[in-house]
Amino acid sequence: MKTKIVRAVVALSLAAAALMAPTAANAYTDPAVISVSPSVAAPGGVATFTTDRAAYQGDEEIIISVTGGAAKGITLASVATETNDSLRSRAVNGYLKTPVRFPSNAKGVYSFTFTGATSGVVLHSSVTVTPAGSSTAPAKGGLAVTGFDSGNSAGLWVAGGALVLAGGAVAVGAVVRRRRSARS
Repeated sequence: MKTKIVRAVVALSLAAAALMAPTAANAYTDPAVISVSPSVAAPGGVATFTTDRAAYQGDEEIIISVTGGAAKGITLASVATETNDSLRSRAVNGYLKTPVRFPSNAKGVYSFTFTGATSGVVLHSSVTVTPAGSSTAPAKGGLAVTGFDSGNSAGLWVAGGALVLAGGAVAVGAVVRRRRSARS
């Protein structure tokens, strides 16, 4: 019976340690970084999305999806679009260089997804549109920020470490008690 308890505690400790390990999702990086110029746009203004390297194939068609308030009013090259997922652009020698015009009633954060029609390469970016005179944080390229920040999870790491130490202490205590009872 004592052996079963020790094995259960050790298994629980190992499971807790495995849950505290970084996951594979943290290892993903976009194949290129998108920069937005300007990082904060004005309503009716233009922001240009460019990549730091050739992520797409040659002159591949790029499918653009936009999420945000009044996203259906966003245009490319001064051509109005009916829906926000019908936007198309072309890579230039594999590089993304796409100017986007925001409608005059644009406001808030717009999330962009650029997908290569042939390669399937997916890049993400966002831009904030604010009226003149307002200030806000600049846009972020790369993956969307989801979940929690690893810098703010120190308490979870400490709790996980304490759980592993407690499991080890229980296991050592059980072994010591078994040896003492065997000597008697």
